[in-house]
Amino acid sequence: MEGKQFHIRTLVVAGILALLLITFAGVLYQLQIVKGEDYRAASTVKIANVETVEAARGEIVDRYGRTLVSNRATYEITLNTSIMGKEAERNAILLELIHICQENDIAWTDTLPISKDAPFTYTSDSPLVYTDSEGKVQFNYLGALLAALPLGKDILPNHWEQEDLDAASSVADLGEGLTAEEVIAGLRQYFLIDESLSDADARALIGVLYEVNLRSQDIRKTAYVFAQDVTINAISAIKERSLIGVTVSATTVRQYSTTSAAHLLGRVGVIQAENWDKYKDKGYSMDDSVGIGGVEAAFEDYLRGESGTLIQELSTSGKVVSETWKVDTETGESLAPEPGDNVMLTLDLRLQEKVEEVLASTIENLKSEDTQGGAVVVQDVNDGSILAMASYPTFDLSTVYQNTEAYNAALNDPLKPFNNRATNGTYPPGSTFKPLVAIAALQEGLVTPEEKILDTGYLQLPEEDHYPYGDWHPQCWYYRQYRGTHGRENLADALRDSCNIYFFTIGHRLGIDRVEQYAYDFGLGQTTGLELGEAKGWVAGPETSEALGMEWYGGNLLNAVIGQDNNMVTPIQLTNYISTLVNGGKHYATHLLKTVKSSDYSSTVYEYEPELLNTLDLDPENVEAVKLGMWEVANDPKSSSSAYFKDLPVEVGAKTGSAQVASNVEANALFVCFAPYDDPQIAISMVVERGASGGNLAQATAEIVDYYFSAENTTESVGTENTLLR
Repeated sequence: MEGKQFHIRTLVVAGILALLLITFAGVLYQLQIVKGEDYRAASTVKIANVETVEAARGEIVDRYGRTLVSNRATYEITLNTSIMGKEAERNAILLELIHICQENDIAWTDTLPISKDAPFTYTSDSPLVYTDSEGKVQFNYLGALLAALPLGKDILPNHWEQEDLDAASSVADLGEGLTAEEVIAGLRQYFLIDESLSDADARALIGVLYEVNLRSQDIRKTAYVFAQDVTINAISAIKERSLIGVTVSATTVRQYSTTSAAHLLGRVGVIQAENWDKYKDKGYSMDDSVGIGGVEAAFEDYLRGESGTLIQELSTSGKVVSETWKVDTETGESLAPEPGDNVMLTLDLRLQEKVEEVLASTIENLKSEDTQGGAVVVQDVNDGSILAMASYPTFDLSTVYQNTEAYNAALNDPLKPFNNRATNGTYPPGSTFKPLVAIAALQEGLVTPEEKILDTGYLQLPEEDHYPYGDWHPQCWYYRQYRGTHGRENLADALRDSCNIYFFTIGHRLGIDRVEQYAYDFGLGQTTGLELGEAKGWVAGPETSEALGMEWYGGNLLNAVIGQDNNMVTPIQLTNYISTLVNGGKHYATHLLKTVKSSDYSSTVYEYEPELLNTLDLDPENVEAVKLGMWEVANDPKSSSSAYFKDLPVEVGAKTGSAQVASNVEANALFVCFAPYDDPQIAISMVVERGASGGNLAQATAEIVDYYFSAENTTESVGTENTLLR
């Protein structure tokens, strides 16, 4: 019995094996004989694809090697719809990709100005056409695409040819009557989207195809990146489903290691239309990323690096079969990407953070309801390098350009946080201009440090001097405010008390031509050399008045010498002028670049050398006389500012200023200082719009000086010789 069962089991096993062999043979026959030619043809068809691979940008670090901006590895999704097949297949692939992103909470690029859900409405006031600065009607992206596609003639209320645009007198002539619902219906039909799809799915799919067609119709010049910062879960899902034409690739994005210096660092983005000619001449592609504003733009040539060229072979299903770097035919070298160089700035990050903190708290704590914003600049007086530069209000670079709501909020903020007031804000210098007038009069031999000039409350020149100002006798601020006078004052006391009568008198002796020339020699009314770009401002004088369409009268001189009239300077100009004064007359260009290091920090690519713009032949005794007056501002008990500077680790020289901008608002507050008094190393300027009095800024400036010269804040650990500091 057992033998019979064994025999049956053997027959069953043999039958199963035979069946498996027959099945296997059938599959082989199907693959090699029936479908052999098809598979052989598919295996030999390869699609060549050439990709430009951008190099990682160089890092941006402060003067001590602390990282300000670096790179973060991430993944992005790009599309090649040309290999996705016909419309139905393409739409199915894209919709599956959209669903993967929705499941993984990943946002994708969709700028179609129509709401995501029905009932569909426009999300832009002018989604189709707009009127440009010359009054001509132009297409927006959506309007241009509708006009370019065949369906445009069917769903548009007018035939939007160029002659229609030229003839239109307003946007309403062309855009009136076409609803967002009609646009969605037209695009849904044109893109052959399945009628069974929900409105939400159809709208999402239309948004992607809209972006693809903007590029294929050459309406947008930039490459279409479907999604950035893609998660591992989403990547896994895409790989598992083998979505044809969908590529996930590694890339890098800028990462900000600080929320400070937003006005200085800049950002990276696609080339803006107005700059295309410049970059085209440098060999850039239209969809390349470049530095926009700030350090990123100023030092683009160092930071960018060399892009690589990758040659891919794709199968008909869109899978990558092989990848190789293109080889230079002349040199034989592989054209792999080469990272950019690293830029080291003159900024001290810790000082920058402190300055921004002090500026913000000062403005927020001022009682003036008119206060709008302000700026601080800290500069090395001996080479023009910028140690810190702050503008208030500010913004967070890591979020404002990544979040549409945050960007729009900042853009529409009436305080204009994107404006760098330190370089582009122009203000009357007020009494901070008086040290310049003082050194000019001393240099020209028109006053001595010891000469005392009588303040009677209003200007009265000595009898032997011709009085050319008619019945106008301008008053000293002290007389106007307190009905008192400063009496007889020498130069140092006049600087301490900011006596207008003293400076009216020596300004009268100088005349506007000499005042104007000294102002230009000290760098006012002109750019300082900063790599980021800056406003020039104005120096008061007959030519400036003429340029501004105003009359110049002799009496304008008196306002000019106390920093009013048409004097308009930037905070960085103020700092640079004080630096030039206290260093003895060496007028250096301001700069942010310290050095450029190779991508691996192993070598120095470029080292900045201080640039001397001009030298003023200042008598050291005259310089000391002016410095003494500024010392009294910060140290003499008669000065209201002295209380804030008495306990600092170094002695300081300073000058307050206030400049009236309108009769119904508070004056701008200004403050300049330098330290240490006996061996100046830094100069500081601070401006607060509608801050009332420069004396309000003394405490803030003293806090910055204290921070800078405190040992625990300035000491940096120094490694052994030949060790890179990071």
